Amino acid sequence: MVSLRYAITKEDYVNYYAYVTWDAPGNAKKRLIYYARQILPILLFIFAFYYTGLFDRNSKFILLIAGFLTATSLLSLIGVRTNSIRQAEKVADDPGNSSIFLEAAVVVTETGITVKDELMETRYQWKAFTKKLESQNYYFIFHNSIQALIIPKRVFNTSDEKLQFEKLLGQHLSLEADVSHLIKNK
Repeated sequence: MVSLRYAITKEDYVNYYAYVTWDAPGNAKKRLIYYARQILPILLFIFAFYYTGLFDRNSKFILLIAGFLTATSLLSLIGVRTNSIRQAEKVADDPGNSSIFLEAAVVVTETGITVKDELMETRYQWKAFTKKLESQNYYFIFHNSIQALIIPKRVFNTSDEKLQFEKLLGQHLSLEADVSHLIKNK
């Protein structure tokens, strides 16, 4: 049995949201498609400029166009993760979502995970979990496709406690939950 007591911070929620929607290894295809969609119009513009003879014009004009294309490309490539973070911050700042940030007692046992805060108590059997993701600083244990228990690694008091937690996850989460992010959805 592992007993934890902690509250999710707004930073924890933002990190969860950014990881799940963008940074997770399972989102590599999504990121690749996004980047390709951003680069394709630029390549089309370059082809059109070449085909129409625009590159035969004044070099200052060409540099201006090239600078504009480069700046808009970089902003769109960098901006997608920033947009995810802004969306997560909106959710975190909404007073209607304040229950996400209550201090909770989390108990992990052979039968499942219990989460209890001042408003509710929820017991999850191990079979309730559909997916597990792990980042450098968090465990995300999903009980449906969009909701997960966020367990920051900082809440473990000892390395033994963390190892016991990981052992329980390994013993009780199905292989499908552990690797579902690697399986291609049909």
